[in-house]
Amino acid sequence: MILHVRAAVEQLYAVPPARFTPLRSELVADARAAGEKALATSIGALRKPTVAAWAVNHFVREHRDELDELRSFAALLREAQRTLDADQLRLLGRERATRVDALADRIAEVAAQDGQKLGAGVSQEVRETLTALIADEEAEASVLTGALVRALSYSGFGSVDVADVVALGDLDEDGEEVECGTGSRPSLSVLPGGGGDPVDLEERRRSRRTVERSRLQAALDAARSDLRAADRQVAVLTARQEEVTEGIADLERRLATARARLEKVTGELDEAAGIRDRSEHQEAAAQQALDALDDGD
Repeated sequence: MILHVRAAVEQLYAVPPARFTPLRSELVADARAAGEKALATSIGALRKPTVAAWAVNHFVREHRDELDELRSFAALLREAQRTLDADQLRLLGRERATRVDALADRIAEVAAQDGQKLGAGVSQEVRETLTALIADEEAEASVLTGALVRALSYSGFGSVDVADVVALGDLDEDGEEVECGTGSRPSLSVLPGGGGDPVDLEERRRSRRTVERSRLQAALDAARSDLRAADRQVAVLTARQEEVTEGIADLERRLATARARLEKVTGELDEAAGIRDRSEHQEAAAQQALDALDDGD
């Protein structure tokens, strides 16, 4: 007999998708038969996971240790992002797709072994969920509950939206789920049997904001430093440009003067050449006249 909604989650999110709805109906009927109307309502409200969410849940529950390598990789990548380690980011960034594809293929293999083949669209959702896990600590904690109801996605910047992605929110002292206020996001915890310690996401969120603020402040300081360096470089190059421009202007003035002198000399040369030609003709005529006189004698 199920006496706790979390125990119902443990059963429901461990079975194949086709078994989810019949089992949920059975558990609801059992709770009602035992007079646990509130429990029956809570169990009946549990959402059926998508095939992609089930595949990830199943892998987390059955092969959790195989996620450790990806989680370690995720920690390294997040640290590189926080410290703005460009070299590390480039190196890890190139590895991310390879690691995600490899683990997604492994999840598909495990799902197929248990009778659930994943189509291309579902496999892509699994990849997107793993990418979100790498990018965001809250997304990682959500995956580790083994109770996802839908796949996660990461747009490439900012945090991952983890609202309503896990079967359970906060529980009261009696183990019943409590309603979250408008706009709030439930604290998640690793479900019993998941092999991990409870995860306080509110504390993680505050810590993450602090880290993110520090990262952004560091990025701002670095950008300001780069801007100051760029300003200095611009000032130096502007001075050099003015120097070269002035040099060009001086050369242009000197060139204009040289061209004027060339024009004057060319004119004088033309005039001298004309005088020379006339003199040459006169000299030739005089020589002819003298030769004719000598021949007459």
